[in-house]
Amino acid sequence: MNPLVFDGVGTLWAHDLQGNLKFIDEKINKVTFQAQLDWQKVMGGDSGYAFHYTAQDLADKVSIEVPRFSPALAELSQGAETVEGAVKFDESEEGILDPVNGYTVKAPTTFGGTFVETSDEVYLKDANGKLTKLERAAAAPTAAQYAITVAGKITSEASNNNKNIIVIFKWSKTNGTRTGLSGTRRPKPFKLVHRFKLLDDKSGQEVPCQLTIWKALGGGTLDISQERKKPNVNNMSVEIMEPGITADNPNGYAAELIFGI
Repeated sequence: MNPLVFDGVGTLWAHDLQGNLKFIDEKINKVTFQAQLDWQKVMGGDSGYAFHYTAQDLADKVSIEVPRFSPALAELSQGAETVEGAVKFDESEEGILDPVNGYTVKAPTTFGGTFVETSDEVYLKDANGKLTKLERAAAAPTAAQYAITVAGKITSEASNNNKNIIVIFKWSKTNGTRTGLSGTRRPKPFKLVHRFKLLDDKSGQEVPCQLTIWKALGGGTLDISQERKKPNVNNMSVEIMEPGITADNPNGYAAELIFGI
């Protein structure tokens, strides 16, 4: 086959060892595979050259750079546990107590959720930013109190009308996703496939290519940072494990490169 220049990336996906698709992403920044074999010299006599070389443990390096987060990536790289279902969010809002309508929290309506009763804290905020906590009252609040409905509508005594308030509360959503990272987490092995294409400069034709890591173990940095005007990047380090011999991999290769040329 003709020599090929490796440039560009394709689509990456991973199956667990039971054959379930766990992750797929076509927006990959980088897939690095560096095969490395080192020798230890065995010296003897007067010669400055070794008369024997002993192979050391293989030091192949694999890493993946992904520009967006997914729960599946957290599972593969960090051993995170993801559950879909009901979730609760902590929220903060600033508003003004209207003389007629008071103030109603906005997040539950905006995101299709439900205000969580008794989760609220309300503070008056003066022009200098000083916060004064108001106490919840069942009805007829004083100037040091507030009342709130099950829908999150806040009212207070008339002397607090048109004043700024800070509201801390919770709201719930029935269809959410929760990704948990425990102190005893461990990623599980998976099969990794990177499917891409290269250009044969001699013929001008595209060449289908594939990198397969038959048994991989994730690690590295899962970046959940938020920084103004800067997107985050996740780097997953991949350890190559001894895969064993299977029907799909009868030669027991740890890694395999395939070219359609």
